[in-house]
Amino acid sequence: MTESTQFETRAQAYSSIILPLARQERSKLYDRVFIKTDFTGKTFYQDQIGDWTMSEKTSVNADTPENDPNLGRTRIDIRTYNDARLLDRSLQLQELSDPMSMASICIQSAVGVQIDKVIYEALGSVAYRGETGATAVSFPATQEIDADFGSVGTNSGLTVKKLRRTMKMLDAANVPSTDRTFVGTATEKEQLLGTTKATSIDYNSVRALCSGEIDTFLGFKFVWLGDGIVNVASNIASCYGFHKTGVCFGMLEELFLRIDERKDKSYSKQVYYEISCGAGRLEEKKVVKVKCDQSVTVDD
Repeated sequence: MTESTQFETRAQAYSSIILPLARQERSKLYDRVFIKTDFTGKTFYQDQIGDWTMSEKTSVNADTPENDPNLGRTRIDIRTYNDARLLDRSLQLQELSDPMSMASICIQSAVGVQIDKVIYEALGSVAYRGETGATAVSFPATQEIDADFGSVGTNSGLTVKKLRRTMKMLDAANVPSTDRTFVGTATEKEQLLGTTKATSIDYNSVRALCSGEIDTFLGFKFVWLGDGIVNVASNIASCYGFHKTGVCFGMLEELFLRIDERKDKSYSKQVYYEISCGAGRLEEKKVVKVKCDQSVTVDD
């Protein structure tokens, strides 16, 4: 759809209501990750503490152990994202002060999509660790499930086998069984809905086929993102199963919004909005990448 279409919406008797096109309502991943608050600056750090293990005391009056507390730190950089739109004053659009106005919905949608992009990219991108965040840690191959998992040489989409292996990898690392999320696209959702074990009442208490939804399965809360967010290369989508504390997200402020008249633009209203945020992967063992071939069709 062409962006500059304001003249097409002028005073038409049959077009007094502006209807929104298909769009995401708000962030889908914000509530699924660890949120950092109360920080300032272009960078913030999230401190972590690793595993502690005990050893047997084998003698009387033995020396007290002097083990390292196993502390860690992840650096997360803040980036700013913005947008501005001009609304011609001669067009009688809905007032922006109305929370249900189309402009408000558009802003909410744009901010939500951008937050999801930032969080999704953090799942598999380089993480920066150490006292000053100077140590780059790439996503490890040991945390990946290949597209041909379960059938070497033949790629598959999202299968129950891949979900079971994702669950096993998290379980083996003692990742808490609660607050687990699986993120993919509408294609992976369609593939999973074509799998009997995912939709059968014998395997899943959620009657997926009745509503066309798969909400929770094998301990994962499913989040299906729209087009343009999930990385897809040569039909292979990078999906992720992760725990809430595996990723950290922070914002300097919830939303910067200004609505001003532009005297250089016939006093049209300019809607400007901006967010400053960042995200980072906190622990590799809490994130599993699942590669899914989107060209595969699953028919029940």
